Amino acid sequence: MLRTLALLLLSLFLASPAFAQFYSTQHRVPNQEWMEIRSEHFRVIFPARYEQEAIRSLSILEAEYADIRDLVGGELKNFPFILNPENDRSNGFVAPMNFRSEVELAPIKGKILNPQSGDWLESVLPHELVHALHFSVNPPALTRVLGLFSPDVRRSVHAAAPLGVLEGIAVEHESHGSIPNSGRGNHPFFTNQFNALLDTPHEWSMGQLVQVSDFTVPFNRHYIGGYELTNWLLEEYGEDAMKEAIQFHYKYPFLGFGTALRNSTGYWPRSLYRDFNNDVKEREAERLNRLEYETDSAAETIPFSATCKRMNRPLWLDNNTILFYGRSCNRPTGFYVHDLEEESYSLLKEVQISEDFYYSLSPNRSRLFFSRYHPDRFYDNLFRGDIHSLEISSALSRRITQNLRLFSPEMIGTDLYALQTDAYAQALAELDEQTGDILRTIPRVDDSTVFQISSNPMHPGVTAVIGRIKSVQGVWFENVSETDTLFTRDPDIVFEGGSVFDLHWHPDGEKMLFVSDHSGTMNVYEYHLSNNSVTQITQSLYNAFEASYSPDGERIAYIHQHENEQLLKVLELENAYKKTLESDKWSLSPLITERLERPLMNRDIDVHTNDWTPEPYSTGLSWLKPRIWLPMYEREAGFDRVGVTIESVDQMNSRAYSLEATHYLDRFWHELQYSYKGFYPGFQLDMFNRPSLTTFRITQNGDEFLRTFLQQSRGASLKIPVRIRLESNARFSSILLEPQYFISQLRFLDPLNSSTAFSEFGTRHTLGFRTVLNVRLRQFIRDVQPNSGWVFFTESRYGLNSTRLDVITDQFRIEANLTDRKGFRGGVSTYVAPFMKWNQSLQVTAQAITQTDFPVFNTASLFSDTFAENPFPGANNVGIINTRYTIPLTYPDDGGLLIPAYLSNIYLVLFTQTVSDLNNPDLIEGSRSVFGAGIRSRFRLSNLAFDVGISLGWEPTRNNITWHAGSF
Repeated sequence: MLRTLALLLLSLFLASPAFAQFYSTQHRVPNQEWMEIRSEHFRVIFPARYEQEAIRSLSILEAEYADIRDLVGGELKNFPFILNPENDRSNGFVAPMNFRSEVELAPIKGKILNPQSGDWLESVLPHELVHALHFSVNPPALTRVLGLFSPDVRRSVHAAAPLGVLEGIAVEHESHGSIPNSGRGNHPFFTNQFNALLDTPHEWSMGQLVQVSDFTVPFNRHYIGGYELTNWLLEEYGEDAMKEAIQFHYKYPFLGFGTALRNSTGYWPRSLYRDFNNDVKEREAERLNRLEYETDSAAETIPFSATCKRMNRPLWLDNNTILFYGRSCNRPTGFYVHDLEEESYSLLKEVQISEDFYYSLSPNRSRLFFSRYHPDRFYDNLFRGDIHSLEISSALSRRITQNLRLFSPEMIGTDLYALQTDAYAQALAELDEQTGDILRTIPRVDDSTVFQISSNPMHPGVTAVIGRIKSVQGVWFENVSETDTLFTRDPDIVFEGGSVFDLHWHPDGEKMLFVSDHSGTMNVYEYHLSNNSVTQITQSLYNAFEASYSPDGERIAYIHQHENEQLLKVLELENAYKKTLESDKWSLSPLITERLERPLMNRDIDVHTNDWTPEPYSTGLSWLKPRIWLPMYEREAGFDRVGVTIESVDQMNSRAYSLEATHYLDRFWHELQYSYKGFYPGFQLDMFNRPSLTTFRITQNGDEFLRTFLQQSRGASLKIPVRIRLESNARFSSILLEPQYFISQLRFLDPLNSSTAFSEFGTRHTLGFRTVLNVRLRQFIRDVQPNSGWVFFTESRYGLNSTRLDVITDQFRIEANLTDRKGFRGGVSTYVAPFMKWNQSLQVTAQAITQTDFPVFNTASLFSDTFAENPFPGANNVGIINTRYTIPLTYPDDGGLLIPAYLSNIYLVLFTQTVSDLNNPDLIEGSRSVFGAGIRSRFRLSNLAFDVGISLGWEPTRNNITWHAGSF
């Protein structure tokens, strides 16, 4: 393609994997009445039924705009925020290409965010607005020249900074904004993952603070480290330190962000890191010195033989057996059962559950209820939560609900309850376990959400409910079978400086475990129902959470933050901390009352909501204006080829085009691609007029000579990719069916005078069909390739007609036959892992290609580059067997900031290829094999990712040894 030169020039400025050659398109949820409202700076696009949520969002954005602009700079006008309505796997992002932000309206689950930040919209929108304003920063600089080619490309220069810089400044704002004690910077679940690594072998380097972790937990390291570094920089060097660094990096992106920090602080990254490290260690030492006692050492750590362990929510099946949810880098994700006496564990069920990591047992402990996501089979980025039950004895599971967006199930007596997504909050719903229907949804007060419920095993009328109103997350004791509305009175357990999590009742129903982070560390507490008192059970150094009683009530199992892992511990209650808290520590106070009644974003928001009139969203024609254009130049076959590529996409990413127009050999050529996904399955249309220089061997009057023609190919193709997702959980299964139709016309011209035609056009019609079936593919985090599953693939072409062309020149006349070309390619790949715990994996692929003498498929491109030469030049019908065995050697996951190079892993590859000419009656003689080995590495330069390697190949039948750099 002619983009090579232009992209090379742009790549000197850009360092983000987001830059593809074409803007992507996506299928959105159908039957949405999309609307939009506009303000001075923003344009919120939303489904009509969420008008109030859109107005709330716009109010938050306008209220936060000035403060965030003071922090990072920039300016926005008519910036689009898209509220996506039905995806439960929640998130938000800002894209510099097709500049916009998208936010899933459903709230994020679990402990990821600080409850004191308020509701989901109050948390996510300011965070994404920081990114949007960051990308919009545009001081006078040579970088502005990129804006002539594309404002999107110019904005994307900011993405060359380490992602921890972008996320760190966003978390900084959410943690020190208008809502007291808000943001992840004030969330012990977040901050103690950093503190737990200080003065350990896993302590993060300067590069690790701000670079994305590929193979080492925690995988949100760049959020945590980026925040800690940013917060320290602003405290030490003033509120403008990051703003000045952002502007400098934009002006001189070649110098990297380390030099930008040197400009804004006066110190190089090495010195900054030394001072930062000393300060945070001193701060942490002071915190630890204030602890008068710790219980971590008194608890037994339950072994789990895996790398990067993350264990969740232990539940006791009996006094000797604990069920837990386990995640790691080299074992299946799912439910495990640990036998305390045998000191052994086994996998009960491989499954990925929702990120609340909440599941519960039936009263007789024979069944487990959990929630997990199910992908929509047709539409992109659409996952819905549903409730499942799992028989402990047989490991058989049953899906109870269908697309009802439910989470955190709990049995209350014989009734099943769960939390249901309700716009940007969660409601409590009662279910029919047999039919999966929702029997009723319990109302709640305004500005509230339900976080968890836990039923008293001895008093069914007493259910503990964790709820949140505004910024206050506490416990209410409710009779959910009789209550009309939740949270109508003051909370029963609530803390000024923190939130409440993880409820679990004692078997006798008189005591209840819960977790609070009000002290700056998550610890387990015990509430006594009879005398209305609270006792602290653990005094953890770095978070203790998700605790449960043993059936005899003498022990608890809980999760402990240990360095960079989350481990399962068992504590004898006789060794508990047992410190009674004064009632005013966990009861309502004037400050809590004030936070229960605070206004939106804790601001007296003065926005002109009366001026915001919702209007139907329309794509219009403005999207046709190019978002990017690239001048191109290429020297091809001794002639200059110049041109331009222009591309664009609509705001909703439902349609996109790319046009390549060039001038070559005194003629104009083009290639237009249009993709549309406004309905399922959508289509891709290509229209082209392409040149190529073709040489024929001609015999005339007994003389043989070569003659070069300019071949003009014009036509169109239509492809309809039908993608069906069968499963996307611990394993992945999908189908791709792509029917294709091609119509093309071909003629030959004089390359020295392209206005002279040597032939008329000949027309060809061709049908094509491509299929890919993925069956139960699985890949662990540290695997280089899948370790289990199958891939079946086919591709076919069928010519519908034959055409004969008469090529006439002054010297000769020849006949060219455009035969009805046909071809079929099919194969299968399978993956196995003989040494799975070391992340080793074997791939075996077999495929065959058969086609007419005029080929459809380029077989040479399928042969290994480690053959000394093309093993079968001109062979059209071949069979190929490949093997590839990957052996990871090390995972440094480390890099620098001043020199933005980051090494992720190094791995060994052993491979073979056997190719056979299927036209040869003797397959042994008609086959050649090569055996090879190589070493590869994944690394990043800034945010550009590479996977490169060097290999040696040996062909024993010819005793050829070759080396190769590239893919293998």
